[in-house]
Amino acid sequence: MEFQSRSRENLEEIEEKLLAPFTCRSSGTNNSRLHIEEEHPYRTNFQRDRDRIIHSRAFRRLKHKRQVFLITTGDHYRTRLTHTLEVVQLSRSIARALGINEDLTEAIALGHDLGHTPFGHIGEVVLHKILHGADDLDGDLSAKDCGGFKHNYQSVRVVDLLEKKYRFDGLNLTLVVREGILKHTRLNRHLIHYPDWQDDLLQMEAPNAGTLEGQVVAVCDEIAQRTHDLEDGLRAKFVTVDEVRRQPIVQLAEEKYLQPPGPGEPDFEYIGRLIKKLINLLVTDVIEMSLQNIEDFYRRKNRFCPFDELIVTFGPELDPLQLQLDRFISKRIIKRSGIEWADDLAVQVIRGLFRAYLNQPQEMQSFPMHKYFSRYVTWQEEQKFPLFEFEKDDRFVRLTADYIAGMTDLFAMKEYERLAGE
Repeated sequence: MEFQSRSRENLEEIEEKLLAPFTCRSSGTNNSRLHIEEEHPYRTNFQRDRDRIIHSRAFRRLKHKRQVFLITTGDHYRTRLTHTLEVVQLSRSIARALGINEDLTEAIALGHDLGHTPFGHIGEVVLHKILHGADDLDGDLSAKDCGGFKHNYQSVRVVDLLEKKYRFDGLNLTLVVREGILKHTRLNRHLIHYPDWQDDLLQMEAPNAGTLEGQVVAVCDEIAQRTHDLEDGLRAKFVTVDEVRRQPIVQLAEEKYLQPPGPGEPDFEYIGRLIKKLINLLVTDVIEMSLQNIEDFYRRKNRFCPFDELIVTFGPELDPLQLQLDRFISKRIIKRSGIEWADDLAVQVIRGLFRAYLNQPQEMQSFPMHKYFSRYVTWQEEQKFPLFEFEKDDRFVRLTADYIAGMTDLFAMKEYERLAGE
């Protein structure tokens, strides 16, 4: 008996036969890369995209970036990496249930937060104020709009430009992976104007991803945040089990799936059961509602992908309940004094780093400097360039933001302490 490996063509044939008619298949997507490459002999294009993201430096740095709680608070709270892995798991579960492309879904999920800043969402807020002209850094920067900052745009900037492992800039991902990364959260076209590297994506007018795979990741990002922020808040004792049980969505979960706490049952046991069943409730609702939406879309338009409207959604009963839970988490967990103290520290560190690098650009490592000078001088000549002649133009301000956004929490703190001590 002779055994043979499966070639890329074999895998594409399997996709064609087994996946649902409304999925996005990998065949032919190599032509959508920014730089032409040869096809791989035994990996599909989406497998290659997934693997490139996993092996990127930006992905590795996620393990030391804050989700809600500072990474120094405790070992069991989520980081940006564990959040990403939970989004991947949820996304693959829904993708498999819907019969859509799991490799594409996984690639988008793995890359969706690569552009997140140190210290969680507050880092994004600080950088946006600086790049939008709302913060002149106490006079060190003229107040002008350099295009703003948002992590989904930055994630695409990472995979298109900032990662450096190949003969080209970035990871050279396929178009649908890049679009899914960009559109996993709202675009804010009126506020965010990144450089023109993303024009091919922004020409896709729909605010949502045109593939179901991209839309699945967007919903699973929300499910992961709701459930793990709630669990971390309970673990930190910011909220009690009794308070959480009064939430309508938790009452619905108890009614459908979940036994209430038994006499003498430790909180951690009930919390574990609660999070499990809450995820099950949300995921099941999304699968059932999405199938209805797919059928309705096809009846109206007699076609599938690209989907120019939102298909992967919560149902009308559950959607307001999960939004109510989100407001509860925001008020009782995310905006607690302990978290706000960490936010204040993040503001101080990021603003301090930005001011320091604007005035002492030589303190940044050579990568952003090399990108700034790439059109004018060689790498060797750059080392001798008179750094005091730097102009604080839009391009340099953007590259400074790139450098800070790529930092882990720990590196940002160490850099801030080092520069403040000089």
